[in-house]
Amino acid sequence: MIGWMWMRIRDWRILELLVILFFVAGQANAQSDETVSTASVEYAFGQSMTFAVTAVSPTIVDQATLFVSAPELPNTLSVVIGVSPAREIEATYVLDLSQVQLAPFTTVTYWWVLQSGSSETTLAQQSVIYEDNQFEWRTADQDGIVVHWTGDDAGLGQLGLDIVAEVWPRLTRIVPADEAAALNIYIYPSSADLRAALRLTGRDWVGAHAHPELGVILVTAVNSRTAAADLRQSIPHELTHFLLYQAAGSNYKSIPAWFGEGLATFVESSTNPGYETVLATAVSDQTTIPFAELCQTFPAVEQRTLLAYSQSVSFIRYLQGRYGSQALRDLTAAYADGLDCESGVSHVLQESLTDLNQDWLRQQQPRSPLAQFWRNNGFWLLLLTGGFGLASLLVLRPGRRN
Repeated sequence: MIGWMWMRIRDWRILELLVILFFVAGQANAQSDETVSTASVEYAFGQSMTFAVTAVSPTIVDQATLFVSAPELPNTLSVVIGVSPAREIEATYVLDLSQVQLAPFTTVTYWWVLQSGSSETTLAQQSVIYEDNQFEWRTADQDGIVVHWTGDDAGLGQLGLDIVAEVWPRLTRIVPADEAAALNIYIYPSSADLRAALRLTGRDWVGAHAHPELGVILVTAVNSRTAAADLRQSIPHELTHFLLYQAAGSNYKSIPAWFGEGLATFVESSTNPGYETVLATAVSDQTTIPFAELCQTFPAVEQRTLLAYSQSVSFIRYLQGRYGSQALRDLTAAYADGLDCESGVSHVLQESLTDLNQDWLRQQQPRSPLAQFWRNNGFWLLLLTGGFGLASLLVLRPGRRN
């Protein structure tokens, strides 16, 4: 009896072992039907980006195709790479970044497709942030805003966050804001460094730069003594473009240049002191630029560009003074909805851009010294005159009889 039971136990153990072996063999076969791969990318900023893949396939691979996409590329880039037919392959491709110019700090997405005869295997997509890796960036973040900077000034990142917090309430009264939108602000140590980074990626040097579609702002802080003043001018300006993009989306490029740049300059803590002089000279010489000509873009000539900025911020101040901040908010909404330059103005303000241009220009005309004195002191003169008049009436009033 004991011997028979022992035989039964032994048979069950053999059966259990066979089941385990069968399961393991099945798993091994299943795994052998899948492609195992490793993909990687390395880059030298502004020079080259190297993509590599190694793969072990259940079938012979005779071709590998690399696909690369980025928000600013008009089409997905594809490159066919021949490989020696084998189940284990390695493929590499070097992308020349002087020919395919990526925006700094953009997100590059890439993937590989392996060809085995008539069948294809698409490997998983991967992404890399094309950060300017010429620097070691420090970071500080708050409520989705991340400030990146270099150097030993530990407070520079917090300064950037503080400036965003300062301007945010004022700016969002005009431009609606999505608090969930992420924003990265990179503070370069010098104008030369930012200029070099932009030129390496085929961008023009503009002093500060925004990639609102990427959620990136590039500014400079040259030294600790002027950092606060510089950043209080550049960060609010570029933040305005970022929020306008968030509000307008695909209609962002349709926002009139005078409105976008004028509003961005308007929210700066301190505007360029030269704007008033440039504007006054143009008004005196009758060489101002009609705002209808500033709908699409600003002039390329530096002096005329400066005039366009000075006119635009002055026009925004004029509109706010005449119609209030709500009008600016309504204009933002109109342009975000896709109305063109002149239609947005007539829809919101019930006046043509030409008529407003003329009224704004009349207000910019230089005043005589007497007119300027009356403008500055008229209220007090009226108050003083009224006081003397009242005193005279009291003195000349006949006494009450007994």
